[in-house]
Amino acid sequence: MLPRCLALLSCAIFPLHGEEPPSISPALAGALRTSGLPAAAESVTLPFKSTLFGTFTVEVTIDGKPVELVLDMGASSTLLSPDVARKLGLQAVEGSVNAITAAGRQVATRHALTQRLSLGDAWTENEPVLVAEMIPGIDGLLGVATLADWDVRIDPASKRLTLFPAGKAPPLEGETVLPLTCQLVNPQADISYRQRFRKINLRVPVRVGAHEFLATPDTGHGSILQLPSVLVERVAPEAMKDAKPGLATSITLSGKTVSQKVKLPEITFGPDTLRGVTTDVISPPPGSRAEREGIIGLELLRHYVMTFCFAAGELRLKPLGTVQEITRPASTAGFNLDTEFKILSVMPEGPADKAGLRAGDELLEIDGHALKTMTRDEFAAFRRLPPGTAVKVRYRRGELSPAETSLVLVKK
Repeated sequence: MLPRCLALLSCAIFPLHGEEPPSISPALAGALRTSGLPAAAESVTLPFKSTLFGTFTVEVTIDGKPVELVLDMGASSTLLSPDVARKLGLQAVEGSVNAITAAGRQVATRHALTQRLSLGDAWTENEPVLVAEMIPGIDGLLGVATLADWDVRIDPASKRLTLFPAGKAPPLEGETVLPLTCQLVNPQADISYRQRFRKINLRVPVRVGAHEFLATPDTGHGSILQLPSVLVERVAPEAMKDAKPGLATSITLSGKTVSQKVKLPEITFGPDTLRGVTTDVISPPPGSRAEREGIIGLELLRHYVMTFCFAAGELRLKPLGTVQEITRPASTAGFNLDTEFKILSVMPEGPADKAGLRAGDELLEIDGHALKTMTRDEFAAFRRLPPGTAVKVRYRRGELSPAETSLVLVKK
């Protein structure tokens, strides 16, 4: 349990830009990174989209070319896929191996330098990015390091991303303020590396019963909450006795992470206490930071207007209705998909497993509806079907002709 006073001080202990003032930092090749808003602008607002898989994507312009990136406050840096980097003409140089917190694994990356990255009328120049292999269909992630010069407001109800000058985001009625820990990744690393490239991790407090710990508010992660098994065994040992096999809980960068499903008696996040919530539990590598910290996913975060005030060390939350609806029973088909509708994993003894579906199968249709043309709302309608509902699935396995099977939904 980390004391709240330490969390409040952390932004001062770990300055966001190494040794430089908040608005400017050295970038690759000795160029200076700068950022700004239009003169006299109080804010810049741009729309984002909800994808079929629940994440938010926003269009940014990199060196004059539009790119659709996942809005990911759990990504410490902005990342691009190799294909997108090539299309942009970016010259990537070898970098270090960077730990991906969401999956508890390491992914090899390279550094690249953009000349100008624009979010509507807001901009950064000489913005360093990482180039890393990703799940097919994902162009990249818009991470914290690019956004941290501003106050950032994410409104899932209006699907608007608003950037304010640092410290200038006006408060909203009914907000709850949480301490926001802003840490440079590996702050003890060689100073020249830190000056070239910044990576910022975010943490906020969460409680399970009487135990408080830190978790990443991750808008690129789809679940309610993901916790390491070591932590759950310490704070809720009884819950682990009834753990059930889970699905892949992270598909952003490093493939699948197979989890367990555990029902926790009580979770407190900001203004809300949720009871009986099913949580993803994973087993990260021993000794990693992921063993001590959790992830708050978009399935919970989408119930709030979120304002990230990096300079003030605050995450402000304004509830959008009630979050209690996420505790209502939901159905599952027992599989998890990537963005190209290929099955990443199948829950053992779950509906998909019993129906003969396997990891690698490409889903084509659900009850006659083609997945590639379905809207997010249409896809969500299938998740709201009651347990016991039979669903027809059309799929393709490898080079074989499409086949059909039927599965019966079970309680999630």
